[in-house]
Amino acid sequence: MNSTFWVLGAVLLVGLCPAIGQNTAAIARLPQTTREEILARAKTFANHKWTCSAKNLHASCYANYRSDWKDGQVITGIPYNWGGFDSPASFDQKIAKGMAAGSHSRYGVLSCTAGIDCSGFVSYCWGIPLKSHTYTTSNMRDIGGELKSNWFTDLQPGDALDKPGSHVVLFTGYNPDGTFNICEAAGGPARVVCHKTTWSTHKGFIPLQYKGLY
Repeated sequence: MNSTFWVLGAVLLVGLCPAIGQNTAAIARLPQTTREEILARAKTFANHKWTCSAKNLHASCYANYRSDWKDGQVITGIPYNWGGFDSPASFDQKIAKGMAAGSHSRYGVLSCTAGIDCSGFVSYCWGIPLKSHTYTTSNMRDIGGELKSNWFTDLQPGDALDKPGSHVVLFTGYNPDGTFNICEAAGGPARVVCHKTTWSTHKGFIPLQYKGLY
C-alpha cells in the first residue's frame, strides 16, 4: 500500500470520528432495555381491558367525531389515537375523566382523546418515556438502526418494520407457513392488536433494531 492510500485513509477516519462519537453519545443516552421487556410492554397494551361508557363516545374538542365503540362495550387493547402517546395508566385516567376513546388521522391530532398511535406504541415498547410524541414514522431511525441482514429470516422479536410517513409495527416472530407476527397500534382494528400478517402487506417497510438494546 502506498503513502497516498494511507493519507486518504487518515483523512476519512478524521472526518468520521466526530460523527461516530456524536452517534455513540446519543445512543448512550437512550433508555436501555431487553427484547423480553419490549415484548412485555407490547402485551400490556394489547391485553389491556377497559369498558367504554357513554361519555367516552364524544370528543369535546371536535363536533364531528365518531366513536369506534359502543356504550358499555368491553374492549381488549388500548385504542388507536392519531398523535396519541398514552400509557395504559394515563389512558385509564383520561377515560375516567370522560375523554373520548381513540381517534383517527381524518380528525387530526385532538387534545380531548385518549390512546396511542403506531409510532408512540413502538417507542413505548422500546422503553422511550411517553412524555411527548418525540418519534414518528419519519424519524424512528434516530432510535432504531436499519438492519442490513436478511429480514425475511433474521429479524428478532422486538425489532420493528417502519414505513416512513405511513406506519410502524413491532415484529414478534416468524411462522412456519411463511407469515410473521406483529403487534401494532392500527387504525383498522382501532386499537393495539397482536396478530399474524404477510410480507406482501408490508412492502416498502424498513427493518429497524432499537439502538438501546443490551
